[in-house]
Amino acid sequence: MATGGPGADSSVLVTNQIQGKALVQLATELFGQTPGFWGRYFTSVSTSGNVEYRHLKENPILRQNRIRVLPIARQTRNVNGTQAQGSTDAEVNSEDLIATFGQEYLASQGSQFLMFLDVEGSPSLSSAYFSGWADTLTAHSTDVTDGNVKILPCVYATRSDTTTWQAIADCADQGIVCCGAWVARWLHHGCAAPDDWDDAKIQPTVQLPCDVLVWQYSDDCWGGGGFDCDQANPNIDIDQALLSKLVLPPDTST
Repeated sequence: MATGGPGADSSVLVTNQIQGKALVQLATELFGQTPGFWGRYFTSVSTSGNVEYRHLKENPILRQNRIRVLPIARQTRNVNGTQAQGSTDAEVNSEDLIATFGQEYLASQGSQFLMFLDVEGSPSLSSAYFSGWADTLTAHSTDVTDGNVKILPCVYATRSDTTTWQAIADCADQGIVCCGAWVARWLHHGCAAPDDWDDAKIQPTVQLPCDVLVWQYSDDCWGGGGFDCDQANPNIDIDQALLSKLVLPPDTST
């Protein structure tokens, strides 16, 4: 077995300090190397607060450390809703990501980017909502950028959330694509180095129509003001499947 490249995600700024050290420094010390990606939230351009990605504050440290942003669409209370609700949310999610980094910059970085829908299990994802969200996310991002940027739909959920994974499988049967899964199965609570990747512990019981790209193996490193611990799937071409479709922030330090 093998371990994948480390990553992290947080609901606070990556510049948040604990014991005088920014989260990026704490994660690097834990993993013994710089994390390759960092998950942060994108809801809409009008959403306030530091749960959302704040590019003017966070871009510089991530850019300096060559850490890519893994975008998370955050409207967890809506994900069991209708197709129309999914479509509406996808529009503002995609507009947020594009406005944050800029159409021209994103196009210069490769033009296709992943976004992970945050499903926390209460409620679970409905096939109607995912159908509207997934189709609109790609279509709207393509439309508003004149084809220069395409945002691809992915899903984050716990391994045990069978309802969510079944909704994704059902949508795939109808031609609604999911481009990747991020599975939470916590073998640890708190700060922990990556475990060996083991499909038997990570793969949901539902046959997925997409690869598991990321495993969240531990939560609450350094508590609520810290980060969760992740690793990329070592059994696939992770540069092609994941990292090349995440966002290396531009230099906004000047």
